[in-house]
Order: sequence, then C-alpha cells, then structure tokens
Amino acid sequence: MSYRLAYIDEQEASLSNFYSHFSNDYELLMIKVDANSTVELILQECFDNEVDAIVTDYKLEEEGNVSFNGDKLFEAIKTKYPHFPVIMLTSWEPDAIDHMENVHLIYNKDILDGKNSEEFSIFKSKINSTIKNYYKKIEDTNHRISELISKRNDSKLEISEEEELTKLYMLYDELHPEGKEIPANLIQRESITQLNDFVNEAKEILEELRKINKK
Repeated sequence: MSYRLAYIDEQEASLSNFYSHFSNDYELLMIKVDANSTVELILQECFDNEVDAIVTDYKLEEEGNVSFNGDKLFEAIKTKYPHFPVIMLTSWEPDAIDHMENVHLIYNKDILDGKNSEEFSIFKSKINSTIKNYYKKIEDTNHRISELISKRNDSKLEISEEEELTKLYMLYDELHPEGKEIPANLIQRESITQLNDFVNEAKEILEELRKINKK
C-alpha cells in the first residue's frame, strides 16, 4: 500500500527536492504556500485529498507572503486531529524548536542533501511507522470498544471496564473529529441509541475539558 503524503513549503526548489526524494515511495500532494494561502485552506486541501500524513516546512513566512509559519499549521492540525501524523522539516531548526511543544517531530532539511543515506532511510522509516501507528490506534480502539460492548451485552462490565469504555469513546471522538458516530458493526443493534447518547455525553465532557485547558 502506498501512503499519501502532503508536503507544504513556500520554496519551489524545496518542493522539487522533496518530490525527487519521496515520489517513488508515496503518493504526493505538493502544496506551495503563497499570498493566497491560509491555514484553513491548506488543511482543507490536505484532508479533502485524504492524506495519511503531513510534512510541513517551518519558515513559511520567509518567501510565502503569509503571516504564519509551520508551527501554526501544526497547532491547527493537532487541535482538531490530535493523533494525526504531522512532521516538521526545516532549515531553521533552532527557531522551530522555540515554537514547538513536541520538538521530537522536527527534522533538519539537511537530511535530504544525500550525504547520509542511512539517516534518510531512518527518516522514511519513522514516517511509515508514525502512519502505521496512527491507523493501528484507530483499529485497536474500534476492536476494544467492540470487545467491551459484547461483554456488556452478555453480562456486566466491571467499574474499571466502564471507565475504560468511557475513555475509548472520547478517544474515538478525537480520532474522528468530523463527528462520525460509532459504526453499527462495533455494537449490537439494540444498543445503538443508548451508546450514541453516551457518545454525545462523552463529547460534551471532552469539549468542557478543552475549554478548561484553554484558560
């Protein structure tokens, strides 16, 4: 399976360089930042094209004639899609580190200069692992919800399992921020209404927690 990767940069040369390094391994969506670009439009293009991960340059203000850098894109993605794979690739590593909470997602563009093939190979492996782990989290969440619901329908859940199920509902909401309800194949038909009500309650709790964290 070939993953679809978005790369965001303001420099044509950097876009071309990235394409030359990754076009054989991924389907690529190349996004050039210019004066018409906004954070919202860029992310809409990425998710409308159903990319599996996003790689963004940090210093987008440098030549892009925009009022934001890659850290703002990163924040917008993580606000709506907390678990979605996103990586920063930049020539301005010190600046990026100062503006990023998770510095482990920042890589220097020198990795593409061809001088260290082993380092570049490791970088690609990290991208693949990040994507696989993201989809595995979705799969594991669905599977565990199904297990707990089956047990609830057959007997009764322990208090710890009820707590786990609540957390899984909230995680499911984070993994599906577009408001996707828990699919019927994960639950028995007679429980759908009850569980959707429970999901809505969990979403309300999650929203209140988000408001508290922003204060």
